[in-house]
Amino acid sequence: MAENRTTTETEDRALIEAALFLSTQPLTRRALAKILGDAQVAYIDRLLAELKREYDAPTRGLELQLEEGRAGFRVKTVFIDRVSHLAPQQDIPRPILRSLAVIAYNHPMTQSDLVKVRGNKAYSHVQELLARNLIRAEESGRTLLLHVTREFLRHFGLSSVEEFRFHVAGIPEAELEITPTADAEPEPSEDVGENAENGTEAEAESDRETEYEDEHEAPDPKEVGDG
Repeated sequence: MAENRTTTETEDRALIEAALFLSTQPLTRRALAKILGDAQVAYIDRLLAELKREYDAPTRGLELQLEEGRAGFRVKTVFIDRVSHLAPQQDIPRPILRSLAVIAYNHPMTQSDLVKVRGNKAYSHVQELLARNLIRAEESGRTLLLHVTREFLRHFGLSSVEEFRFHVAGIPEAELEITPTADAEPEPSEDVGENAENGTEAEAESDRETEYEDEHEAPDPKEVGDG
Protein backbone atom coordinates (compact mmCIF):
# COMPACT_ATOMS: atom_id res chain seq x y z
CA MET A 1 0.00 0.00 0.00
CA ALA A 2 2.75 2.41 1.00
CA GLU A 3 4.67 1.50 -2.14
CA ASN A 4 1.69 2.37 -4.35
CA ARG A 5 1.31 5.74 -2.62
CA THR A 6 5.01 6.52 -3.11
CA THR A 7 4.70 5.67 -6.78
CA THR A 8 1.67 7.96 -7.10
CA GLU A 9 3.48 10.88 -5.42
CA THR A 10 6.48 10.33 -7.65
CA GLU A 11 4.26 10.48 -10.73
CA ASP A 12 2.48 13.57 -9.43
CA ARG A 13 5.78 15.31 -8.77
CA ALA A 14 6.91 14.43 -12.29
CA LEU A 15 3.67 15.85 -13.71
CA ILE A 16 4.16 19.12 -11.83
CA GLU A 17 7.74 19.24 -13.10
CA ALA A 18 6.53 18.81 -16.68
CA ALA A 19 3.85 21.49 -16.27
CA LEU A 20 6.32 24.02 -14.86
CA PHE A 21 8.81 23.24 -17.60
CA LEU A 22 6.29 23.85 -20.39
CA SER A 23 4.62 26.91 -18.89
CA THR A 24 5.89 30.30 -20.06
CA GLN A 25 4.82 31.84 -16.74
CA PRO A 26 4.94 30.73 -13.09
CA LEU A 27 1.90 28.67 -12.11
CA THR A 28 -0.22 29.10 -8.99
CA ARG A 29 -0.69 26.25 -6.57
CA ARG A 30 -4.36 26.12 -7.51
CA ALA A 31 -3.49 25.74 -11.18
CA LEU A 32 -1.14 22.87 -10.33
CA ALA A 33 -3.77 21.31 -8.09
CA LYS A 34 -6.21 21.35 -11.01
CA ILE A 35 -3.65 19.65 -13.27
CA LEU A 36 -3.40 16.88 -10.67
CA GLY A 37 -7.17 16.46 -10.59
CA ASP A 38 -8.14 18.95 -7.88
CA ALA A 39 -5.52 17.84 -5.37
CA GLN A 40 -5.21 19.52 -1.98
CA VAL A 41 -3.05 22.67 -1.91
CA ALA A 42 -1.11 21.27 1.06
CA TYR A 43 -0.22 18.25 -1.10
CA ILE A 44 0.99 20.58 -3.88
CA ASP A 45 3.12 22.47 -1.35
CA ARG A 46 4.77 19.23 -0.27
CA LEU A 47 5.53 18.19 -3.84
CA LEU A 48 6.92 21.64 -4.67
CA ALA A 49 9.15 21.56 -1.58
CA GLU A 50 10.53 18.18 -2.70
CA LEU A 51 11.15 19.51 -6.20
CA LYS A 52 12.89 22.59 -4.84
CA ARG A 53 15.25 20.49 -2.70
CA GLU A 54 16.02 18.35 -5.75
CA TYR A 55 16.80 21.33 -7.99
CA ASP A 56 18.82 23.13 -5.33
CA ALA A 57 21.52 20.50 -5.82
CA PRO A 58 24.68 21.90 -7.50
CA THR A 59 24.37 19.25 -10.22
CA ARG A 60 21.20 20.90 -11.60
CA GLY A 61 21.20 23.82 -14.04
CA LEU A 62 17.71 24.98 -13.16
CA GLU A 63 16.21 26.12 -9.88
CA LEU A 64 12.62 26.18 -8.70
CA GLN A 65 11.46 29.64 -7.68
CA LEU A 66 8.58 29.83 -5.20
CA GLU A 67 7.17 33.30 -4.73
CA GLU A 68 3.76 34.65 -3.69
CA GLY A 69 2.03 31.34 -4.18
CA ARG A 70 3.49 30.77 -7.64
CA ALA A 71 6.12 28.34 -8.84
CA GLY A 72 8.36 28.41 -11.88
CA PHE A 73 11.69 27.19 -13.19
CA ARG A 74 14.56 29.48 -14.11
CA VAL A 75 18.19 29.01 -15.10
CA LYS A 76 20.62 29.33 -12.20
CA THR A 77 22.52 32.60 -12.17
CA VAL A 78 25.88 30.90 -12.56
CA PHE A 79 24.86 29.53 -15.98
CA ILE A 80 22.69 32.30 -17.44
CA ASP A 81 25.44 34.21 -19.26
CA ARG A 82 26.45 31.12 -21.23
CA VAL A 83 22.97 30.09 -22.33
CA SER A 84 20.94 33.32 -22.42
CA HIS A 85 21.31 33.57 -26.22
CA LEU A 86 19.15 30.44 -26.52
CA ALA A 87 16.22 31.94 -24.61
CA PRO A 88 12.97 33.12 -26.23
CA GLN A 89 12.53 36.78 -27.20
CA GLN A 90 16.08 37.10 -28.46
CA ASP A 91 14.64 38.78 -31.53
CA ILE A 92 13.72 41.96 -29.62
CA PRO A 93 15.35 44.91 -31.43
CA ARG A 94 17.94 46.74 -29.36
CA PRO A 95 16.07 50.10 -29.33
CA ILE A 96 13.07 48.33 -27.77
CA LEU A 97 15.32 46.65 -25.20
CA ARG A 98 16.66 50.08 -24.29
CA SER A 99 13.14 51.36 -23.70
CA LEU A 100 12.47 48.27 -21.57
CA ALA A 101 15.60 49.00 -19.51
CA VAL A 102 14.39 52.55 -18.87
CA ILE A 103 10.97 51.29 -17.78
CA ALA A 104 12.52 48.71 -15.45
CA TYR A 105 14.91 51.22 -13.90
CA ASN A 106 12.11 53.73 -13.21
CA HIS A 107 9.43 51.11 -12.48
CA PRO A 108 6.64 52.02 -12.43
CA MET A 109 6.94 54.68 -15.12
CA THR A 110 4.42 56.69 -17.13
CA GLN A 111 4.40 56.40 -20.90
CA SER A 112 4.67 60.20 -21.18
CA ASP A 113 7.92 60.16 -19.18
CA LEU A 114 9.25 57.30 -21.30
CA VAL A 115 8.62 59.39 -24.43
CA LYS A 116 10.65 62.24 -22.90
CA VAL A 117 13.62 59.89 -22.60
CA ARG A 118 13.25 57.76 -25.71
CA GLY A 119 11.35 59.93 -28.20
CA ASN A 120 8.07 59.31 -30.00
CA LYS A 121 9.08 55.85 -31.16
CA ALA A 122 8.55 54.81 -27.54
CA TYR A 123 4.84 54.55 -28.33
CA SER A 124 5.47 51.64 -30.69
CA HIS A 125 8.05 50.21 -28.27
CA VAL A 126 5.39 50.08 -25.55
CA GLN A 127 2.97 48.27 -27.86
CA GLU A 128 5.64 45.70 -28.73
CA LEU A 129 6.56 45.13 -25.08
CA LEU A 130 2.89 44.77 -24.13
CA ALA A 131 2.43 42.17 -26.88
CA ARG A 132 5.40 40.22 -25.54
CA ASN A 133 4.02 40.39 -21.96
CA LEU A 134 7.23 42.01 -20.70
CA ILE A 135 5.30 45.01 -19.38
CA ARG A 136 1.70 45.77 -18.43
CA ALA A 137 -0.08 49.11 -18.51
CA GLU A 138 -2.86 50.79 -16.57
CA GLU A 139 -4.57 54.11 -17.16
CA SER A 140 -3.13 57.01 -15.18
CA GLY A 141 -4.89 60.26 -16.02
CA ARG A 142 -4.22 61.01 -19.68
CA THR A 143 -1.31 58.62 -19.99
CA LEU A 144 -0.43 55.02 -19.09
CA LEU A 145 1.46 53.75 -16.06
CA LEU A 146 3.90 51.04 -17.14
CA HIS A 147 5.01 48.12 -14.97
CA VAL A 148 7.38 45.27 -15.76
CA THR A 149 5.80 41.83 -15.43
CA ARG A 150 6.68 38.51 -13.87
CA GLU A 151 7.58 37.38 -17.38
CA PHE A 152 10.20 40.16 -17.50
CA LEU A 153 11.72 38.97 -14.21
CA ARG A 154 11.59 35.32 -15.28
CA HIS A 155 13.04 35.94 -18.72
CA PHE A 156 15.99 37.99 -17.46
CA GLY A 157 16.68 35.79 -14.43
CA LEU A 158 15.73 38.41 -11.84
CA SER A 159 13.96 38.00 -8.52
CA SER A 160 12.83 41.63 -8.29
CA VAL A 161 13.04 45.03 -9.98
CA GLU A 162 15.37 46.12 -7.19
CA GLU A 163 17.82 43.45 -8.33
CA PHE A 164 17.80 45.01 -11.81
CA ARG A 165 18.54 48.45 -10.34
CA PHE A 166 21.41 46.95 -8.35
CA HIS A 167 23.03 45.55 -11.50
CA VAL A 168 22.83 48.87 -13.37
CA ALA A 169 24.04 50.95 -10.42
CA GLY A 170 27.28 51.82 -12.20
CA ILE A 171 25.59 53.26 -15.29
CA PRO A 172 25.04 57.05 -15.37
CA GLU A 173 21.48 57.80 -14.28
CA ALA A 174 21.12 60.33 -17.10
CA GLU A 175 20.91 57.40 -19.50
CA LEU A 176 18.09 55.73 -17.57
CA GLU A 177 16.26 58.13 -15.31
CA ILE A 178 13.77 60.87 -16.08
CA THR A 179 12.79 63.61 -13.66
CA PRO A 180 9.29 64.78 -14.60
CA THR A 181 8.87 68.53 -14.98
CA ALA A 182 5.80 70.36 -13.70
CA ASP A 183 5.33 72.37 -16.90
CA ALA A 184 5.56 69.38 -19.25
CA GLU A 185 2.71 69.13 -21.74
CA PRO A 186 0.18 66.38 -20.93
CA GLU A 187 0.15 63.34 -23.13
CA PRO A 188 -2.84 63.18 -25.51
CA SER A 189 -5.55 60.84 -24.32
CA GLU A 190 -6.05 59.20 -27.71
CA ASP A 191 -3.63 56.68 -29.16
CA VAL A 192 -0.92 58.64 -30.94
CA GLY A 193 1.34 55.71 -31.67
CA GLU A 194 0.92 56.11 -35.43
CA ASN A 195 0.22 59.84 -35.59
CA ALA A 196 3.37 60.58 -33.62
CA GLU A 197 5.42 59.63 -36.63
CA ASN A 198 3.80 62.34 -38.80
CA GLY A 199 4.89 65.94 -39.08
CA THR A 200 8.03 67.94 -38.46
CA GLU A 201 7.96 67.55 -34.69
CA ALA A 202 7.77 63.77 -34.94
CA GLU A 203 10.67 63.71 -37.37
CA ALA A 204 12.75 65.83 -35.03
CA GLU A 205 11.96 63.49 -32.13
CA SER A 206 12.89 60.51 -34.27
CA ASP A 207 16.19 62.12 -35.19
CA ARG A 208 16.95 62.85 -31.55
CA GLU A 209 16.20 59.25 -30.64
CA THR A 210 18.53 57.99 -33.35
CA GLU A 211 21.27 60.25 -32.05
CA TYR A 212 20.62 58.98 -28.52
CA GLU A 213 20.87 55.35 -29.60
CA ASP A 214 24.08 55.98 -31.50
CA GLU A 215 25.77 57.92 -28.71
CA HIS A 216 24.59 55.99 -25.63
CA GLU A 217 24.65 52.35 -24.75
CA ALA A 218 21.63 52.08 -22.52
CA PRO A 219 21.68 48.72 -20.71
CA ASP A 220 20.34 45.58 -22.24
CA PRO A 221 18.42 43.84 -19.42
CA LYS A 222 19.78 40.49 -20.59
CA GLU A 223 23.34 41.76 -20.14
CA VAL A 224 22.81 43.17 -16.66
CA GLY A 225 20.03 41.00 -15.30
CA ASP A 226 22.35 38.48 -13.69
CA GLY A 227 25.52 40.57 -13.45
